[in-house]
Amino acid sequence: MNSTSMRFGKTLMLHADRPAQFTEDSPRVTRRYLTPQHRQAGEYLIGLMRDAGMTAIFDALGNVVGRYESEDRNAPVLMTGSHMDSVRNAGRYDGLFGILTAIACVKELHDRGRKLPYTLEIVGFGDEEGVHFGAALIGSKAMAGTFDPAWLEQTDDNGITMRQALIDFGGDPDGWPTLDRRDGNVVAYVESHIEQGPVLLHENLPVGVVTAIAGTTRMRVHVTGLAGHAGTVPMGRRQDALAAASGNGALRRAPLRNA
Repeated sequence: MNSTSMRFGKTLMLHADRPAQFTEDSPRVTRRYLTPQHRQAGEYLIGLMRDAGMTAIFDALGNVVGRYESEDRNAPVLMTGSHMDSVRNAGRYDGLFGILTAIACVKELHDRGRKLPYTLEIVGFGDEEGVHFGAALIGSKAMAGTFDPAWLEQTDDNGITMRQALIDFGGDPDGWPTLDRRDGNVVAYVESHIEQGPVLLHENLPVGVVTAIAGTTRMRVHVTGLAGHAGTVPMGRRQDALAAASGNGALRRAPLRNA
């Protein structure tokens, strides 16, 4: 372990332990968008940002935004950060690592009294995973100018719309246009993230630069099949909806009745 990781590693781990306590089903980590646990995690991050010499707030959609301003008011903006929501039963470092490491860098600069030739903006995105309302990447899409206002009317399992949840959270559901960064002098976005696969581990590498990632498409599909006795109908003659939906190659020998 090198001297840098020895210096910052313990503090980062301690900072990651605290948000892991803001969970809906302890001891598992589950933190959904616009829940009380989201607010607790956001307030914790805002405190760290302000301690590091940044201005920090919740924006209209519940993202945490911290800025370490350059002395030049017209300086370009470099964005970094990650998400602070989670899937159900998540790891405590997923997403948070990219926020906490960025804050640690800014705190070191602030403690040294150093400014950068650009403004550094750290964003803790309120939603990446899409677990609560069935719409994913809400904060980053708003900042990229691709937010769909129809998402505001989507409901959670209790019938609460995203619009109402944002109001209850203290956000502004109609303020999403103000998040658009396309004309905000942003020159780049970079993100550090834990590895969620085995590649670096197996290659014995400490860090990797990601140049591409698998894309994700979400859709609702209705597949209709034909009931048949599981013990007596041969696979080649079945029209089983579940097997067809899962892409079972055996079903390709027999056409679906309806799909």
